[in-house]
Amino acid sequence: MALAVLAVGCVFSTTVAVIQWRRVDDLRHTESVRRAAASTAGRFAVALFTYDSADLDAAKARVLRYATPAFAKRYSATNGPEQKTLADLGARESARVTGVFLTDVVRDRAAAVVVVDATAQSKTGTHHSLDYLDVAMVWDGRAWKVNASQAVPVRP
Repeated sequence: MALAVLAVGCVFSTTVAVIQWRRVDDLRHTESVRRAAASTAGRFAVALFTYDSADLDAAKARVLRYATPAFAKRYSATNGPEQKTLADLGARESARVTGVFLTDVVRDRAAAVVVVDATAQSKTGTHHSLDYLDVAMVWDGRAWKVNASQAVPVRP
């Protein structure tokens, strides 16, 4: 009788251990997916808010590195007159992410709001801003890619 109770206890303990191991593994995977999505959203925002008017093509290439083909078709860093204005002003902007607020990741989709601290410099001076960027992402099978983004209006 004692041997039967011991055997049932061993089977029960092993079953609970396997269930817990799988649960921990699922949580690790979920956290890894969330970190990857948040990282992509942050890197995209930095690329979007960082440029040097002397090389706008490099800035555009950095943005498109994180974009889906659909986003790339719609994206235009600047048009001709804007490029000339930026060049005339010797404009440069740099940014750093101060926060990423990620929604739930549902299958191959995620969204985030990225808080960006940006500093623009030109012949007219230096301007600091705190910007919010809404980013929609999709998993392309290898990495998270930005499919849409828009500025979040902030009321003073």
